[in-house]
Amino acid sequence: MRDIPGACPLDCPDGCSWVVTIDDDGKAVRVRGNPDHPFTRGGLCKKVNPWLEHAADPSRLLQPLRRIGPKGAARFEPIGWDEAIGTIAERFSDIVDTSGGGAIWPFYGTGSMGYVQGANSTQALWNRMGAAAHHLSICSPAGHAGLRLTMGISVSLDPEQVVDARTVVIWGSITLVANQHWWPYVETARRNGARLVVVDPVATRTAKRADLHLAIRPGTDTALALAVCNGLIEREAHDPHFIGHRTTGFDQFAESIRGWTTDRAADVCDIGAAQIEELIDTIAANAPLAIKIGQGMQRHHGGGQAARAISCIPAVIGAFDQPGGGLVYSTSRYYQFNPAYHHTELGTRPRTLTMTLLAEELDPHRAQPVEALFVVAANPMVSNPDTAAVAKALSREDLFTVVVDVFDTETVAYADIVLPAAMQHEQLELNNSFAHFYANLNLPAVEPPGQCLPFSEIRRRLAAAMGYDEPVLHLSDDELLDELLDHQPFAEAGIDAQSLRSTGWARLPYATPWAPTRQRFPTPSGRFEFASTAAANQGLGLVPEFEPTQWTTGAGEYQLIAAASDWHLNSTFAGTQKTRSKTGTPPLRLNGEDAARDGLVDGDRVVVESAAGTFDAVVAIDASSRPGLASTDKGWWRQGVNNVMGEARTDVGDGPVYHGVQVSVRLKSSNTSASVVGEKST
Repeated sequence: MRDIPGACPLDCPDGCSWVVTIDDDGKAVRVRGNPDHPFTRGGLCKKVNPWLEHAADPSRLLQPLRRIGPKGAARFEPIGWDEAIGTIAERFSDIVDTSGGGAIWPFYGTGSMGYVQGANSTQALWNRMGAAAHHLSICSPAGHAGLRLTMGISVSLDPEQVVDARTVVIWGSITLVANQHWWPYVETARRNGARLVVVDPVATRTAKRADLHLAIRPGTDTALALAVCNGLIEREAHDPHFIGHRTTGFDQFAESIRGWTTDRAADVCDIGAAQIEELIDTIAANAPLAIKIGQGMQRHHGGGQAARAISCIPAVIGAFDQPGGGLVYSTSRYYQFNPAYHHTELGTRPRTLTMTLLAEELDPHRAQPVEALFVVAANPMVSNPDTAAVAKALSREDLFTVVVDVFDTETVAYADIVLPAAMQHEQLELNNSFAHFYANLNLPAVEPPGQCLPFSEIRRRLAAAMGYDEPVLHLSDDELLDELLDHQPFAEAGIDAQSLRSTGWARLPYATPWAPTRQRFPTPSGRFEFASTAAANQGLGLVPEFEPTQWTTGAGEYQLIAAASDWHLNSTFAGTQKTRSKTGTPPLRLNGEDAARDGLVDGDRVVVESAAGTFDAVVAIDASSRPGLASTDKGWWRQGVNNVMGEARTDVGDGPVYHGVQVSVRLKSSNTSASVVGEKST
């Protein structure tokens, strides 16, 4: 037996370090969390614990395929790698020669987050081809854009420093499901005397563990944040020194929010005014304040404005200059590997196409239609909004589609060429995180099965078939790793491929001590900007403002929220036998009084419908659910919530609008009650 260090590649903040155990026959027999890793601490989530079972699933793709039936029918014949790559290269070359590289869309997702194989690894080839640029809009662009308007940067304090906070607010994050390795730091803060507040429309397991839970109406986060800021100023809990020396526009901001009383916010947010008062009093009396901003609160039409307004709370009280204070957000941009890695010198990208507007971008009547789609680490038939429109767009016979994947997903059914990819324990990879400051190295533990190849090798073969002879497009995986780490901060800290191979991980060399805005905010003024000219120029107002959304209320009508599943990460592994044995039909959690009004009982099969489409679900009565709210989980294959989502943009950042969609719920004809698996302990 021997152990091989590695890392989980999935789209999760935790970025876990793992260990793969190989038996004497060279077979991988166990995957477990790395006990020596400071953040992973020896544990993996139940989504990843069955990794080896997922890898052996019958839906695993093991050879290249070519379509022989209609798009969407999933009828293929096996072909060899040379023929597959040759077909792609010939088609791409013709498009480049006749229409330009901008007609080719490299559509990549976050199914793999690494720098050698994953979403971060693809730029050099596409630069050389002159392909369209890809706006990876599916996660949190609204929050990033909103925070840049106040802070000039969208980053986090060191999440481990939350142990020094005395008020911890988790805003729009199901931490116990989607960021569970950060939870021990929250618990340490609580043992040190901190109070935990959760702002979430849904009474999640995380919310139920809080000292105070504010179950606001979806999309009213901005209103709550402005009322909290106003209440802190009224209590004279603001920090005049920080405001005077480190911010700009405070007087204008304070005047603009004077009308945001707790009563007004309570009415807008549909919660008790006493809860808002308690939140304000808690923050005022228990410094430092750390606010974790999750994806949930920014996937509304006003998501960017919400992040902007929330960031004003720690600025009002000067938390950004206090150890353990500020925002817990994304650490990903601080993985500053060699900036030359993307090789922009190879070529320019003529246009940018937005991931979550796939159907709109694939409209064949556009001035320059997309002629080829290269999908890697993504499953848009499940993850993208407006499933029916996406299916129609992918059905275009004139759209040449290549899908690189591990499993036989719904998106694979629309491919012209299917390429089987290796999984993480079968390849070399360097991974980041967006919740900690440790670079994780993943070493290949076993060979890929069948004809599967690492994506790096697929890129090399395609570059060769296209006739691209630039050496950087043909670097081996080991050479790519060396190039990534060829950066002064790593060299000065003695971090290189050899050192990572021995430990499996290293803390970022510039992360200790770490306070991203302690000296200055990277804004035009060098200060935190309560008032922002850039925001005004984007139509968001000089200071943060709340724009209400009108909702219809009544029998059978709900606002829908789709949160992270406890059993699969987005759509990854959702179709494997292991996962399907645990999940069944998606749940639809309803308040008991709402369900009784609509004649629904626990276990009823229902149809959830919007203007975009429908999906089937099973009612799960939740006494703690707020009235008028329906909540489900995202990522289910072939019955997903995105059937009812339309393509839309957030107020800033071109982010997706997944939450707060208005739906109707009705009993499914020939109904038979069914059991459903909901959010459970990890």
